[in-house]
Amino acid sequence: MSKNSKVLRLIIGLVSLIALLVVSQVATPAEAATNYKGSDFTTSASVTNGPDFKHADTIDIQYNLNFGETPIKDGDTITLDFPENLKGKKPGDTFDVTDQDGTVIGKAVVSDTGVVITMNDKLEGKTNDKLTLNLATKYRYEDTGEKDVVFPLENNGSSTSKINIVSDDANLSKKGTLQDDGTVKWTILVNRNELKLDNLDISDTIGDNQEMIHGVTVSNGTWVNTTTYKREKPEISSDEYKVTYNDNGFDLSFNDPVSNLIVIDYYTKVTDPSLIHSGYKFRNNAVMEWGAGNSGDRNSEEANGKVSSSTGNSGSGGGDTNETDEEEEEENTGTIDTDGGSETDKEEKDREGAEQNAKNEADEKAAAAKKAAAAAKAAALKPRAASVTKHAGNTKLPQTIDNNGWVTTAWGLSIGLLTLGGAVIRRHF
Repeated sequence: MSKNSKVLRLIIGLVSLIALLVVSQVATPAEAATNYKGSDFTTSASVTNGPDFKHADTIDIQYNLNFGETPIKDGDTITLDFPENLKGKKPGDTFDVTDQDGTVIGKAVVSDTGVVITMNDKLEGKTNDKLTLNLATKYRYEDTGEKDVVFPLENNGSSTSKINIVSDDANLSKKGTLQDDGTVKWTILVNRNELKLDNLDISDTIGDNQEMIHGVTVSNGTWVNTTTYKREKPEISSDEYKVTYNDNGFDLSFNDPVSNLIVIDYYTKVTDPSLIHSGYKFRNNAVMEWGAGNSGDRNSEEANGKVSSSTGNSGSGGGDTNETDEEEEEENTGTIDTDGGSETDKEEKDREGAEQNAKNEADEKAAAAKKAAAAAKAAALKPRAASVTKHAGNTKLPQTIDNNGWVTTAWGLSIGLLTLGGAVIRRHF
């Protein structure tokens, strides 16, 4: 065999070996996703409204997480468990977790017992990753009184918020549920305490940006527990009550005394569809009167209902750049449903004020984090003099070696070998 053939075979072998190494590295599967326990990184957690709650009320909670030097990769999941005596207000709800600029960095899914966040690749290459989660929950049990809500924290620590569960003595409540067809289903619970009520009348007034859809469904109801009830079948015959519709709602009067829970369902049409997913609150008002009738004073009670596309669940987060309302109800009568609770005008005002204060505080924290991130980025981009390393008569600028540096080197070596081989072949020919 000639010397030229041996050299050519050697070159081909070396190039093949380098190519095999490159292909095998490219084909290596990505690092597996990590499932993190959120409590291992939770620096603080608490109830942000209250402290007094009825069983049907929303209990807002907030978690703050700091991952420090732990890198967050695409596909990583973070699981946060609710305190033992709280449950998710709307299991199955999903929401985006965003950074200070509104970029989606993960997707969260709420369950009865907690929330799971699946992160994407937007935090890769960053350090000191942080998350803030605001979640809507409800009290899990049926008892009343002062309760401790215990949140597990990092380093086996804990944080405790105190709440007070009180009985709901209201005789009237109502709630709304947004439907996929652009309507709102309203449900009124009448005679919640199952008193004997004579001459019972219900007057309902719909709020702005809605129009009444004629047709109400009236059912006898029974309580399953403190927060759920069941509509009985069949529905109450229209012969047992009289309903009169008007432009703003309806009036309904029962012919005979009522001594059990009554469930009234009806629908309104949203007149401005752009409001449905905007977080706008659709409102409604109901008044029940009973008692003496024309011969004396009548008893009266009022309930306000509201619904919006906002579920009360949200998340925000980010990292440092490394230069190095209501549970969904069943539509069919005869099924288990959830009490929407009752709320006076003062209770609503106080709660919404507390929620706004919590939102303002979260916005301030996000603005401060954004400002700090911008300052860090500006500092990192500030021009710096390049250092020079001297070696025995040779001056060389330092090079940045990234994950693909060895690939470039390998291809450079192979090209060099090919060039050398060509020179050798030409020389011997």
